[in-house]
Amino acid sequence: MALRDRTIALVRHGYLFSDMLDKETRRPGSATPIRLLGRRSLVLRGPEGVELFYDQDRVVRRRALPAVVAHSLFGKGAVYGLDGAEHRHRKQLFLDVTSPALVADLAGRVGEKWQAELDRWIRSRRGTVLPSAVRAIGEAAQEWAGVPDASVVMQRRSRDLVQIVDGFGRLGLPHLRSRLARRRADSWAASVIQEIRSGQRRPPTGSVADVMAFARDPAGELLPLRTASVELLNVLRPTIAVSYFVVFAARQLDANPDLNEACATGNPDMVRMFSEEVRRLSPVVPVIGGRSRCPFAWKGHRVRTGDRLVLDVYGTNHDPAHWRDADTFDPSRFRRGDQRTRLDFIPQGGGPVDTGHRCPGEGITLSVLGQMIPPLARLDWRIHPDDHEVTLSRVPARPDGGLRLHDVRRTFQPEPL
Repeated sequence: MALRDRTIALVRHGYLFSDMLDKETRRPGSATPIRLLGRRSLVLRGPEGVELFYDQDRVVRRRALPAVVAHSLFGKGAVYGLDGAEHRHRKQLFLDVTSPALVADLAGRVGEKWQAELDRWIRSRRGTVLPSAVRAIGEAAQEWAGVPDASVVMQRRSRDLVQIVDGFGRLGLPHLRSRLARRRADSWAASVIQEIRSGQRRPPTGSVADVMAFARDPAGELLPLRTASVELLNVLRPTIAVSYFVVFAARQLDANPDLNEACATGNPDMVRMFSEEVRRLSPVVPVIGGRSRCPFAWKGHRVRTGDRLVLDVYGTNHDPAHWRDADTFDPSRFRRGDQRTRLDFIPQGGGPVDTGHRCPGEGITLSVLGQMIPPLARLDWRIHPDDHEVTLSRVPARPDGGLRLHDVRRTFQPEPL
């Protein structure tokens, strides 16, 4: 039987693409053969699907995504599209700049700038979560990475980096804005790397900018200027994209007031569980793509070399076969410690972080949320009526207004240490 091309359905339905396939073609947890952009593809979900997708003997990332998406979001030549020894070598750069000490430094910087944003909300009695989070995280990330500038310049650059994320999965004008923002960001990052290599700019030793500027390929040659600049952005851009999780954290604090006090006190276990549940329910992307390295059979499906494999991120994180009351916000499901070995929890990818394609920035995400959720929980507000709803066909999902808040006031003052 001929496979139907589901490209338009994926663009149209976004995060609900998984539900659409469930209703039309499959049982939860199974694999679904379809076509995407005319190519034979197999949609995978659940722990077994995750395990297959991150099997580097059978699945590669090179040319897995359409160039228009990959180059817009990650940049040309980025670590995302590498495999094998070349990927492991490049991945080490990201592991080096996301050590626990460096992540703690970044989180502390974010906390200070976030509190300044919330103080402004209290004074004016109103605020908008997404742009405030972008400002706080964006300025802190640029200073931390060794590329500080005037505040107004860093804010403009942060808006460009979040615009890359905000339009990569959409059609028309939003995607055009994303591409233009990518062009501006690439030009800036290339100039930064050039200035560092020429000695005009001297970032701290071991900072992101320093590491990427002098990074070398497996043969010992300096990375091309364009590649080094792309990888600098591939630290800054996803760090600023944590702002989307902050938006959903605020929504969950509003919807679950019984959790506010435990978060407001900064209880580390509660804040960690709350953050994990936000990530589970609200991943930034609905799916991620790979490509088969060789022919093989899986669950009765014949996969040919070059077929596309599509991992259903949103469906896996909401799979009722593995999550009780899957659509209910319940931080208690994360009582046990580190979740990064789980195959049913993949908000930022799966597999081993050191040798595989799992995002090395998960520690950044959790540490930054750990700084931003407690002070947010100490406030009360009213959400603008137009921002109560989130359209799941939009990728990435968010309230259209960025979550506008009114009547903001402080309701909880933590005890001094």
